[in-house]
Amino acid sequence: MAVARLASPTSVSASGDDWVIDYEKTGDGGWCGTGGCTKELWVSREGRHILVFSEQVLDWRLTPGAPAVLDIDIHGVNCGATGSEPCLRRLVWNEARGRLDEAFNREGSGYLVGPLFQPIEPEPYPEAVATEIDRRMALCRQANGLVDAGEYPAVTSPDLNGDGRRDWIVGSPYTRCHSALDETIAMPALGVTVLVSVGDRWVTALNVQNPNYAVELRPSGPAEFGLRDENLCQDKPACPTRFYAWEPVTQTLRDSGEGHWHPRLIANSETWLDCLAAAKAVARRHATDWTDADLRLFAAHETETLKIYRRRYEESVPGLTRSAAGEREAVFASRYDEPQEQEAADWRSDRCVALP
Repeated sequence: MAVARLASPTSVSASGDDWVIDYEKTGDGGWCGTGGCTKELWVSREGRHILVFSEQVLDWRLTPGAPAVLDIDIHGVNCGATGSEPCLRRLVWNEARGRLDEAFNREGSGYLVGPLFQPIEPEPYPEAVATEIDRRMALCRQANGLVDAGEYPAVTSPDLNGDGRRDWIVGSPYTRCHSALDETIAMPALGVTVLVSVGDRWVTALNVQNPNYAVELRPSGPAEFGLRDENLCQDKPACPTRFYAWEPVTQTLRDSGEGHWHPRLIANSETWLDCLAAAKAVARRHATDWTDADLRLFAAHETETLKIYRRRYEESVPGLTRSAAGEREAVFASRYDEPQEQEAADWRSDRCVALP
């Protein structure tokens, strides 16, 4: 098949000579799965084209600009949820780094569940990262075990100590040492190691056995590394998370004593549209399972809540165009139009009440 049938021009770099390759157009189902179909983004840089994105996506919206912004919907497992749950990510082109960097997504969330989604394979590894990967392999081999490395043994992370450089996280829930003979035989716990840049070197900022982590972006300053309490997590991003702060003197990530249940949100227009859809879904359910007196009381309360959400949507800056609002309202309504989706509606409606 001619490459021209798969490729379409776009504008990401300063030259604007950039290309999107859509493998869905091949008609070969091998390029597609429950996470959508593979798309690639090739960006012009220093006289050649480099690959900056190659993954399956359910939705793809690339907005040229300075910088260009890529909004994607990927498999829910990347958000610690099920495949049917939305997992929205926003990536912004960083011309200086020559890569796409994570940003708050279109619904205002910067909570990134580990193992962190990587737009391309995260190599080459710095020497310190490669050494840590080798150490883990040797530790497992010494116990006569085998290592399940997951998709990648290490991933690059948003800056965790405020020096403006990306850091590295080795290990994940999918990276473990297991016996080649009997799964009941105890093997070394590999956990997670966080390596942070300090000047021209890398330091081990944190070693923990709990492999269930998240990185949360902040409106300003470095991102935060957190450990998720998987025993209390649900099949959605909501999860108790204990955060760790960078300590410059000891050059470590220390327990900050701060934790919260839900990802923090920077509320925007789309946030309030989702709140409206979730609250309407909750109201529909209660309309059939409450007594008349209770229903009247609840309906009055729900009407006022919906008015608040509508007003906050109308006051949000920047706003959405009428066509964009209609499209997003339809997307949000579809999240809660089946009985089995009621739990998600309850969760999001509760979250919305606490939003500023």
